[in-house]
Amino acid sequence: MQCKDIPEEPILEFVAQCSPWAVLFDNHPRSVRWAMPAGTPGNLARAKMRQMVSKGLLDGCACGCRGDFRIPHMALIEGEVKP
Repeated sequence: MQCKDIPEEPILEFVAQCSPWAVLFDNHPRSVRWAMPAGTPGNLARAKMRQMVSKGLLDGCACGCRGDFRIPHMALIEGEVKP
């Protein structure tokens, strides 16, 4: 499995519904891992989140800490993501 095999749309929809942010922890109610395919390894989940942050799709940190992922304000204004 590679980053390209993990779809971005379910992750964006999940993060948009989390308040105030989503996290990277496994087995947490607001974990972005719930929006990824079952069995996604932790290092791949971090890489996917790092990729999405670098693309500007998400704000947050994918170093392995909590993450605090959220949809960037401008993405909501421009209608790229619907909360």
